[in-house]
Amino acid sequence: MLHKTSGIILQTINYSDTSLIAKIYTEIFGLQSYIISGARSKKSKTKATLFQPMTLIELEVSNSQKASLQRISEISIQHPYTEIPYNIIKSSIALFLNEVLFRSLKEEHPDEDLFSFIKNSMLILDLKTESCSNFHVSFLVQISKFFGFFPQGNFSEKTSYFDLCNGSFCQGMPSHNNYLNPAISKILQELMNSNFEAIHEVKIDGKERKILLNSLVFFFQFHIPSFGEIKSLAVLEEVIS
Repeated sequence: MLHKTSGIILQTINYSDTSLIAKIYTEIFGLQSYIISGARSKKSKTKATLFQPMTLIELEVSNSQKASLQRISEISIQHPYTEIPYNIIKSSIALFLNEVLFRSLKEEHPDEDLFSFIKNSMLILDLKTESCSNFHVSFLVQISKFFGFFPQGNFSEKTSYFDLCNGSFCQGMPSHNNYLNPAISKILQELMNSNFEAIHEVKIDGKERKILLNSLVFFFQFHIPSFGEIKSLAVLEEVIS
């Protein structure tokens, strides 16, 4: 039986001389691996741009719970990006988000709300005309809701430190080193209360952004088993200083 679903390309690897295996996060099946026969052949009608990380696609697939590799009957781009492939800041952010998602999405079961969040985030990033310098840190904060470790509590004069291990604002400096100081904790609170349309209004200088970004990566590493190192982090920091 064939099913139609939207999807987001996370990773592709070569398989045989002409085929690909694609990791795709789908709207109705969650994370799946698909074999795409003949995709790399010279006669293939499928364009290589379909398989770029974070591409939004439409699929017609067969889906079997017994199979580790699913089959794609039809595939097409759902929303062609107009800015992300040609804007170095946006493309660097997209590659960073791709790696975060690839290391975070482990479950096969679908989550339509999470899928919609990711899809809408990419559309906003592509169309956003204001500064995107805070987009990736806001994305990490907001998507933590779906993974079950959204920051708890609120920043205040009494609770001015954010404990990255406990995931909450706390009174006084924690006894370990994994925390945000009051200045960065306040920025985190502003991001928690903001949305993508207004994040350019959150004032963060380059040093603060770097500290917050690295702290949020640690936050994900601490709360998601096997999250590992984010290799695109250094490139993103170089592009967005």
